[in-house]
Amino acid sequence: MVINRYENSQIKFESLPISWQSQNVLDELADFLQQNWEQRSVFYEDGTITSKQQFIAFIGQRGIKTKNYIGTIVFKGEQINIFPKMFREDADYTETENLTQKHLMKNLVHWLEYCHKIEYPFINITTALEDTEDLRELFITLYIGYVRSALERGAYYQYVEKTEDCTGIKGKFDIKDYYINKIPNGQINRFRCSYSKFEYDNKVNRIIKYTCKQIMNSTTSKNQKEIRKILMRLDEVNDVPCSPHDCNSIQLSKMHRHYDIILSMSKMFLLNRLSNYTVDNNESFCFLFPTELLFEGFIGGFMQEVLSEYGAKVKLQQSEMHLIEDVIYGERSLGAAFTMRHDILVETKNKIFILDTKYKQVSRFEGNDEEVMRVVREEPKQTDIYQVCEYARKRGIQDAYLLYPMYRYEDRETIFPVGISPSPSGDIRIHFIRVPFVFEEDSEKMKEQLKSIILDIIGIDV
Repeated sequence: MVINRYENSQIKFESLPISWQSQNVLDELADFLQQNWEQRSVFYEDGTITSKQQFIAFIGQRGIKTKNYIGTIVFKGEQINIFPKMFREDADYTETENLTQKHLMKNLVHWLEYCHKIEYPFINITTALEDTEDLRELFITLYIGYVRSALERGAYYQYVEKTEDCTGIKGKFDIKDYYINKIPNGQINRFRCSYSKFEYDNKVNRIIKYTCKQIMNSTTSKNQKEIRKILMRLDEVNDVPCSPHDCNSIQLSKMHRHYDIILSMSKMFLLNRLSNYTVDNNESFCFLFPTELLFEGFIGGFMQEVLSEYGAKVKLQQSEMHLIEDVIYGERSLGAAFTMRHDILVETKNKIFILDTKYKQVSRFEGNDEEVMRVVREEPKQTDIYQVCEYARKRGIQDAYLLYPMYRYEDRETIFPVGISPSPSGDIRIHFIRVPFVFEEDSEKMKEQLKSIILDIIGIDV
């Protein structure tokens, strides 16, 4: 069974797959999601500090509710695809019949190209993922790319502690064993020794080999061909079953830090229990992304690319200023507090621009004046407005910009509202702007719309 839903949507208990309609199975699903939540830093840091998983909300007999993470959950062979809420055609649109995972994948690949806050091995990943149609395949492809790159840099050798009987003494000699076991049995030329040996057959390579074999039959023929090449390189490594816990026990030197991501991804695949066969009813995996992070990263990365042509500097998550510059306790100075992080800071020759991305549903700014006023009053969050006003005040500038995503199939608006916030140092103008976020068949059209909005903001005429 495959269920398609948008973010922040409820799936009623009776609409869940039949095999999930028991509290025991839902408890197992919660544990499974918790394991993946703890491992999500393999791909991104979403700033969420809570230790409890935030992918799905469990609401008892009312079922489950999706949250602000998009992607795919497969558990015991049943699948839920979670789509961005901006895939809707408007705020009230609920139809999911026409949603396809291929369309979600296409958008993810485009967003990740520009998103610098998510770690991937390829600068341009579209080349490697042109034919990828599901998230699991995306991660398998990336994993193979990491392993192949690491092996090309040089085989991984590691000192391995060994204890065995030797014909000559080396390392640490077990003299007690020699007197108790060897001499009484006439083995005076056998010495029990412990020593370190520089081995290719080590735990790191065993984990990689085991993981490759686990994903071998669950991927495309193209990836299978690449995995066979990797396994040939690891032919001298023993076949040993490995667990997620084995990945935690590895201590890497500084020169081998590039293996960190490989071990983390190996752990993720082992946690997700990919089947040794094709798809069966026991298969489970979970690949989810925070859409707020994707929106912020995509818009920021796209602006860096566009504005670099015009000599502007685009800084993401700029944070050299504080909301409170100093804390005084008694007569002592305790230092600054509350670091101010601008999502996007643009510097041109004569002006600074502060832009904050807000992944929220905001209606179109069009129609009569009353409707535009209603949207401005009710839909943006007051806290977001306070935030950018304070950013502008601290920077000594008069303009701040709140960027919101547009729905599917929308064309850009020609006029955006501007809120005026009086200030003793000069009025602050808050610009409410909706930008395209969803790619359709004509990707270049979407990019051109977004580029034109960015250049209008910065005041660049083309």
